[in-house]
Amino acid sequence: MSSRGLALVIVAASAAGCGARAYPVPAGATGVGRIELRGAHSVDADEVIDGLGLAHARDNGQPYARFLVTLDRRRIRTYYVRRGFLAVTVGDEVVASGNRADVVFTIEEGRRARLARVEITGAPNDVAPSALREAIAIADGATFDYDTYERSQPRMLEVMQEHGYARARVQGLVIADVERSQAVIRFDVEPGPPAVFGEVTISGVPAGLEQAVAARVELTAGARYSPRAIERTRVALYELGRFSLVRIDPDRDEGEVVKVEVTVVEAPRHEVRLGGGLGADPVSFEVRGRAAYGVAAWPWPLTTTRTELRPALVYLRDDGDIAPRVDAILSIDRLDLLWPRYGGTAEASFSYTAVEAYTSYGPRLRLTARTPTYGRIVQATIGWQLGLIAYRDLSPVLDDPTIDRLGIGPEVTERLGAYEGSVVVDLRDDRVAPRRGGYLEVRTELGTVAAGGAKSYVRVAPEVRGYASAGPVVLAGRARVGALIGDAPTTRRFFAGGANSQRGFPERQLAPFAEMTIAGVREQVPYGGTASAELSAELRFPLPAVPYLPPLATAAFLDGGDVAEAWGGLAVDDLHWATGLGLRVPTPIGAVRLDVGYRLNRHQLGEPRSGSRFAYHLSVGEAF
Repeated sequence: MSSRGLALVIVAASAAGCGARAYPVPAGATGVGRIELRGAHSVDADEVIDGLGLAHARDNGQPYARFLVTLDRRRIRTYYVRRGFLAVTVGDEVVASGNRADVVFTIEEGRRARLARVEITGAPNDVAPSALREAIAIADGATFDYDTYERSQPRMLEVMQEHGYARARVQGLVIADVERSQAVIRFDVEPGPPAVFGEVTISGVPAGLEQAVAARVELTAGARYSPRAIERTRVALYELGRFSLVRIDPDRDEGEVVKVEVTVVEAPRHEVRLGGGLGADPVSFEVRGRAAYGVAAWPWPLTTTRTELRPALVYLRDDGDIAPRVDAILSIDRLDLLWPRYGGTAEASFSYTAVEAYTSYGPRLRLTARTPTYGRIVQATIGWQLGLIAYRDLSPVLDDPTIDRLGIGPEVTERLGAYEGSVVVDLRDDRVAPRRGGYLEVRTELGTVAAGGAKSYVRVAPEVRGYASAGPVVLAGRARVGALIGDAPTTRRFFAGGANSQRGFPERQLAPFAEMTIAGVREQVPYGGTASAELSAELRFPLPAVPYLPPLATAAFLDGGDVAEAWGGLAVDDLHWATGLGLRVPTPIGAVRLDVGYRLNRHQLGEPRSGSRFAYHLSVGEAF
């Protein structure tokens, strides 16, 4: 008998033991009225009532019927028994109230049963009993729960299959001791013979992708059977980005050799993406757009060619100017560059970016090679870039010495050539809304004449994040620093402030700045620094549910940061600090977020944004 079958037998027998008293239907009771559970101390009474037939009849205008009371009494007892209340008793009373029948269920819960022990028989010697026991998520002495027990059986089967027993069978049984409020779980294992992979057939592969697919199939004839190898193969084939369907069918019906059939279905080769977004803070309002077109297997089978346009308009609130920002990109992405699973990208782009101090524009060529993501955790990239940057529309706040020091001007064209590299270690449980784990990223850039540039510099920017949760509450922290050494290009300088930085400042406003009085108004224009440091801590937690509104969450944060002209100028012991609160509305693409920050210190004259203490930020996605 299956474990589910046994559970239902226990429930049905116990329900029958309650006895069904014959209540006459009160005269004139044409509908179902109030439904009440008395004595329901250990469960959510509203949740139980929502699943009753009486509630369904009431909500759908159906008449009261006595048989619904009998069925619902059994439903309630089943609900309790499955949560370990083996000795529960349920009585009922029907009270006439006008043209309706009110139903009261009286519950005596009794003690909740605990798991006395787990017995496992029939396991082979090469499968540790502890590995099978860990599949049962109930510790000895813990409260018993049928749902948890039933989920254990397929998990134990997975353990057996992972040890090569492709045709293993696991039968479960629960022995309930009602008087002692105890339960014993017994599993009988029939391992069958250890199995190996047999012939692997692959179908549906487009021309030119045969080697790429073969390199990602981890199923070797003669190797011990492994469901993990099957799953890794499925994931790797999907990560190629060329298939809409990957189906892997192992034949486990008979014998010790498991044949495997792999079937793939090619995804549409042409892809169009459209998107956009909004952002707002006290200084600016930004509208962003994105349009992209990609075609796979062109011009070669292992390449994907994409064109992308990223326009944005930034409305500056102080003077009413509109600053355009446009990136146009053409890229060719190559699968299996030199070795399987190593990739590469060639990219040509043109950018036009208007910021507070100047407008920069020019073309750039970039080549990047990347490793696979080892263990879905670690990935490294190396690359080279060469670009030309020209300047226009310099702010009148910049004086001549500052312009000369920055090396910008209408007659200046910078040639930047650099080697770049990065390492990412991602241990987060979720990339959109992480709750546990950590993240480490180190990005470096080496500008040199050997790379084709006219300036020699080093830019390093490491960042670390951590996440811990307790129930629905998440504590998140981040630290990042940046250093730009040598003949620093103006466009590679550091800025802080904004929705994903120090939230006491608008975007890019925490940085070294030029200051001048123009037409009686004192103006500040940030131009960036060569050293930066930031610290952030955030406590995220859900808000109580509000009818007719989506689930809401909030966050309390503390942000610190500083950007200086040189590393020695950083006030590490006196960062700019801000605290605040935020509201989040979850969406499929990430949380829509409104944060309000309040500066705690360094807001006097001579500081960035002096006299301004509040900043708000509207954006999408968590700050980190």
